[in-house]
Amino acid sequence: MKILIVEDSEIYRKLLKKNIDKYLVFARCDIVKNFEELKKLQNLQEYDLFLCDYLLPDSINAEHIKYILKFSSNIIVMTQFEKEFINSDLEEKVIDFIVKDDFHTIDYLIRFIKHLYRNRQVKVLIVDKDKNILDLEKRILNKININVIQAQDGLEALEKLKTNSIDLILTDLIMPKMDGQELLLAVREKYNMTELPVIVLSSDTQTDKFLKTLKLGANDFLGKPFLKEELILRVNNLLEICENIKKVKRQLQIDPLTGAYNRMFLEGSLENIFNINEKKSIVMIDIDHFKKINDTYGHQIGDEILIHFVNTIKNTIRKSDLLIRYGGEEFMLYMPDTTKEEAMIVMYKIRKNLRPCNGIKYSFSAGIADEGETLAEMVKIADRRLYKAKYEGRNKIIAN
Repeated sequence: MKILIVEDSEIYRKLLKKNIDKYLVFARCDIVKNFEELKKLQNLQEYDLFLCDYLLPDSINAEHIKYILKFSSNIIVMTQFEKEFINSDLEEKVIDFIVKDDFHTIDYLIRFIKHLYRNRQVKVLIVDKDKNILDLEKRILNKININVIQAQDGLEALEKLKTNSIDLILTDLIMPKMDGQELLLAVREKYNMTELPVIVLSSDTQTDKFLKTLKLGANDFLGKPFLKEELILRVNNLLEICENIKKVKRQLQIDPLTGAYNRMFLEGSLENIFNINEKKSIVMIDIDHFKKINDTYGHQIGDEILIHFVNTIKNTIRKSDLLIRYGGEEFMLYMPDTTKEEAMIVMYKIRKNLRPCNGIKYSFSAGIADEGETLAEMVKIADRRLYKAKYEGRNKIIAN
């Protein structure tokens, strides 16, 4: 992301650039200190974002901002004035006005830029019976780089949800065919409040309506008419909260030693994505004589072999395949859209790709299953075949 700072205060522009360079690894920052320097730049259209002081000594009536608007509306205006003293026409055209009241403003600005960068990957479904409201919300969300899909009632929204990966829903409460509360109930049957956050909007802001909506699973409630700034803050804050929760959850589901998924992932996320009607294979894998390796070479070498083994598997399997550390030296491989014959071929590739670690040769045994009505049943069948592979001398792969 290429950013241009337009600021006459030397202290403020240096502080701003220092924080951008420190906290925004994706950003590259240039500086101009007055309108004259700004006009000399030949490449304004190349910048993704402009951070502009509202007043410059050589610019009358914010002419420098109007000049930038000829090239881009991706402008955040920094000012020492409160909103009532701001040009309202300009306020509508730029992303936001931020009051420079203290150094905490820079912290907020850094967070805001992070949102603008991340929002390029975000998709929001907005649902409202009023086309004018839909278009208004779309313009506001597009300003902060969010991709928008529109629907005019709950039924249409559910259809859009089937064919699009949605990060957040913004829905009106009162709509024909299916209203906001009915849509909310339908969404919560499939997604929890972190997986798919929902903000409900309504001109009816009675306390009982507000509370009922929250009880049904809304993450937030916003009254109509709303301020542009309030909508932006609520959407950005909710997306950030949910992303942080997901990040912590992902970290809790990863084995810290090997980087494979752990039992928490198996008992949570994998249980949820398991579909009995889809073709799939489960492989239970065990490193042969691992206790002997630990006893002979020590636990540090044992850990290095576990990491080496996981990396070998990851470099061989597809992105859609899921590797789980089942316990100790035992692993489980979940392979969607795969028969046990196809899984067998992959396991032989892993065996072929397996090299010594720290000069120590090692092998593995595996049991494969593509039968079973539940995940637990498939694991049981694959585990039984793994036991058979070990019983028959190890370094074997058994699928029958």
